[in-house]
Amino acid sequence: MSKPFSLSPEDRNQRIRPATYLHRAAAVHVRRHVTNETLEKSASKLFGDDRVTPFVLRGAVSPATTTGATWAAPIAGQAVDDFVVSIETLSAAAGLIQRGMKLDLTGFAQIKLPRRTRDLSAAGSWVNEGSPIRVRNLSITAGSTIEPRKMGVIVGFTREIAESSNLETVARATISEAAAQVLDATMFDANAGDATRPPGLLNGVAPLTPTAGGGANAFAADVKQLVGALAAAGAGLAPVIVCAAQQAASIKVAAGPQFDVPVLPSAALVAGTVIMVEPSSFVSGFDSVPEFQTSSAGLLHFEDTTPADISAPPSAVAAPVKSMFQTDSFALKTILRAAWGMRAPHVAVVNGVTW
Repeated sequence: MSKPFSLSPEDRNQRIRPATYLHRAAAVHVRRHVTNETLEKSASKLFGDDRVTPFVLRGAVSPATTTGATWAAPIAGQAVDDFVVSIETLSAAAGLIQRGMKLDLTGFAQIKLPRRTRDLSAAGSWVNEGSPIRVRNLSITAGSTIEPRKMGVIVGFTREIAESSNLETVARATISEAAAQVLDATMFDANAGDATRPPGLLNGVAPLTPTAGGGANAFAADVKQLVGALAAAGAGLAPVIVCAAQQAASIKVAAGPQFDVPVLPSAALVAGTVIMVEPSSFVSGFDSVPEFQTSSAGLLHFEDTTPADISAPPSAVAAPVKSMFQTDSFALKTILRAAWGMRAPHVAVVNGVTW
């Protein structure tokens, strides 16, 4: 007879958010690499009778494919979804994801999104008792297509860190910070999507002209033209602002507490950049099955912006390069498939604002 479901004493004494179990799964892979234990034994040694982390480990035991996922994927999916929520303080992209439409990409090679339309003639109507309800044809036009792309993070660990007692904390910090950076850097640029990455939300968006003069007047004028651009495109009235940290601070000063538009600061944006997006037109999705792999045999190019092949004949050599074997270290690779897109062009941007 199987043991009844139970949590570790730590889990029973406090509310543990689902993202914790994804961090724990990563920590288990790190410990297993240096101890050669089974994943289950490493989980038990680290987290006692925690019964949730093994489910997440089973969900991530095989690479995700477009034809299906393992039986534990639904539980792993909850951890992945909450992981995105947990990095909202580090990532404006995560904040936008939580406000938009979210899809489960497990098992899908692509998803076609219906274009969002605002057709008042297709709305409902009031009906007298016993009277027939009006019937209207709802016109749905083709929108964008989102296709999962592979987001990868590699983090190096020394053996001493892997054997430490705070391994879960280290895994949480490194994976969260890396994911936050790659999401923001990609989502809010103007590059087109390709076989490697999803499109930036500013792709094809013509920047508006910033208002001169600075101060509260320039702020009000820029916000007015951002809202006007979205309204002209048929957007609703519940936008969010994504901006550089400097402008997020300026908004608090210029607008005060009565300003009710959510503001999401992003370190990935250059000073002076202010983006307005309608979240209800934004769609994102994540595969429910994360992948973890470890290796101590690798020679890695330690570069988090433009990594290159270690050697490109005849002369180019990447630097800095570190041998995991020589330094008694190893690397944890985390893979998560994600995609996003807009159901309607409800994005506007002003570059170089003066406030």
